[in-house]
Amino acid sequence: MVLMWAALAITFLIACIAVTHVFKTKKDCSVLQNQFDQQVKALQLELSTINSAAMGVGRQLMAVEKKLAKSIEKQQQLELTTTNYLPYKQAVELVAKGADATELVDQCGLPAAEANLMSLIQGAGVQGVEVQTAGKNKAEEVVNY
Repeated sequence: MVLMWAALAITFLIACIAVTHVFKTKKDCSVLQNQFDQQVKALQLELSTINSAAMGVGRQLMAVEKKLAKSIEKQQQLELTTTNYLPYKQAVELVAKGADATELVDQCGLPAAEANLMSLIQGAGVQGVEVQTAGKNKAEEVVNY
């Protein structure tokens, strides 16, 4: 009978140890669950912050893309405008170097009437400068007299 009581006592002791171990494990699991929940909340907050920042960057990127598209369009328009006036610019440079209307037609592809007009305008402009200079010199002579 003592042996039976000893076996019963050992079984009770083992049961108490098992119950204590279960409660300790449950407490440890609860602590781990709380830590896990806190980490999940922190990660959700970080993700929300990153998402907001990404949306802001996305809006800024869209604004920059719109500005870039407008700039490209303006540049293309300027290139078309500049290309249209390139023969005239070249003709003005040639006239300044002394080219006549025939050279303007041949080298710049201008119509003969425009080439003649440019030659006449350039010639009148040079004469006008000479007249102004001559008038200024006479005015200086009068002042100095």
